[in-house]
Amino acid sequence: MVFNSFNFVIFLIPVLVLYWSFFKKSSVLQNSLLLASSVIFYGLADLRFLFLLVASILINYGLGLKINKSAANEKTQKRYWYLGLIFNIGLLVYFKYTHFFIEGFVELLHTLGVGASYNSLTILLPLGISFFTFQSLGYLIDVYNEEVKPSSNLLEFSLFISYFPKILSGPIERASNLLPQIKNKRTFSYEVFVDGLRQILWGLFAKVVIAENCAIMADPIFNDYENKSGLLLLIGAFYYAIQLYADFSGYSNMAIGISKLFGIQLMRNFSTPFFSTNISDFWRKWHISLTTWMMDYVFTPLSFTVRNYHKKGLVIAIITTFVLVGFWHGAHWTFGLYGLLHGLYFIPLVYSGVINSSQKLTEGTRLPSLKVLLKMVALFVLIMLTDVFFRVPTVLDGIHYFRGMGSKSLFDFQSVFVSNTSILILVLVVIFMGVEWLNKEKTHDFDIKNLHLLLRWLCYIGLFVMLILFGRSSETFIYFQF
Repeated sequence: MVFNSFNFVIFLIPVLVLYWSFFKKSSVLQNSLLLASSVIFYGLADLRFLFLLVASILINYGLGLKINKSAANEKTQKRYWYLGLIFNIGLLVYFKYTHFFIEGFVELLHTLGVGASYNSLTILLPLGISFFTFQSLGYLIDVYNEEVKPSSNLLEFSLFISYFPKILSGPIERASNLLPQIKNKRTFSYEVFVDGLRQILWGLFAKVVIAENCAIMADPIFNDYENKSGLLLLIGAFYYAIQLYADFSGYSNMAIGISKLFGIQLMRNFSTPFFSTNISDFWRKWHISLTTWMMDYVFTPLSFTVRNYHKKGLVIAIITTFVLVGFWHGAHWTFGLYGLLHGLYFIPLVYSGVINSSQKLTEGTRLPSLKVLLKMVALFVLIMLTDVFFRVPTVLDGIHYFRGMGSKSLFDFQSVFVSNTSILILVLVVIFMGVEWLNKEKTHDFDIKNLHLLLRWLCYIGLFVMLILFGRSSETFIYFQF
C-alpha cells in the first residue's frame, strides 16, 4: 500500500479522524491507535514478515533494558550489547546477503578449479528491514553509550520502531528525536497540519510527475543500452539521476508530511543535494538519516581507531564507510562500487584540508554566480555518472554503458529524436528544480507558507493540474527494495 495510492487514502483518513477525535485525550490512546494502524499497514504491505517485525521489537526492547540494567557490570553489559549486534546485523546478513555470499564462494571455487554444484537459494526480503533494523541498532548503541535512556514502555518503543509513515523507507529515526514525541501527548496545530499537507503534495508531485516521467525516458535507454548512441546513454544517465532523487525525496517528503498530520516531526532526509558544490556537502544533504547514522556509528569509531595514520587513516575510514553505504542498498557488486567511488571522491577534500568546511555558496542568492554554477554542474555530472552503477544489473554492464557513452556516437545528435513528450518532461524537471532552488534555505522543498495567500493557492492549483495532466501511476518506490 503505497502513499500515492487510493487505498492508502482510504486507510489514512479514518485513522486521522479517530486520532484527533476519540483518541486525542492522552498519549496512550494516540499511541495505541498509531501502533494498531502501523501493524495493519505493515501487515497489508508484507503480512509474511509481520512476525519478524514483532520479534525484532520485543528482542530489542528487552535488550535495551538489559543493557541499561547491567551498566554496573561491564562484562554482563557487553554480553547483552554483543547479543544486540549479532541479532540485528544477523537479520540483515541472512535476509539480504546470504545468497550474495554463497554465490561468491561458489564462484571462487570455480575460479580455483574446484567443482561445486549450487542451486540458487531464494530468500524473501522483508519490506523495510534495512530501515527498522538500523533504527533498532542505533537505539541499542545509544543506550549502551548512555546517550539515551532505554524505553521502559513497550507501547512507546513498539511505535518508535513500527511507526507506519517511515517503516518501509525511512527516514531512519533516532531515539532522541522520536521517542520524546511519542511519549508526550500531541495537540492539534492547524499550521503544522497544513504544512504537512503541503509537503505531501510536493512529495506526490516529485514521485508521480517527475520520477515516473523521467523513468519513461531512462528505462528504454538502460534496458537496451547496447543499441543506443553515446548521446542517448548520457541522456539516460541524466534522467535516471533525476528519477532516483525525485523518487526517494518524494517518498521522504510524503512520509514527513503524513507524520506532521499526527503532530510528529520526522527528521529531514533530503535538503536540495543537487545544489551542493562538493561531495562532502552533497552527502550532508542526500539521504541524511542514513548518512548521519553511518557517520556516527561507523565512521566516527573507525576514524578514532585509525587516527594514528592521520590523513591516510581518514581516507581508509571514509572509503570503508561509503562501501558499507553502498552495500546497505543491496547485495550487489554494483552497489559496492557505487559506494567505493563516492568514498574515493572525498580524497581531494581530505588532502586539501577542507573536508569539514560546509560550503554555503548558494545561500542568500537569487541566482548562483558562474563559478558556483560550474561547481554545481560538475558535481551533478559526477553524481549522475556514478548513479549508472546504481541502475545497471552488473558491474560489467556499467563498464559497457560507459564504453558506449565514451564512443564517437556521443556527438551523434541525429540519434536523438526530440518529441513533444521529451520537451514536456524536460520542462517539468526544470520546474521541479526551480521550485527546489527557491526553497533551498527553507524547512522543506515546498515551504511556501510565507507567500501571499493568492500566490500559495496558485501554486497548489498548478501542482494539482500537473498531477492530473502528467501524473503516472506507480505501485512502488525504488527504495522499497532496500
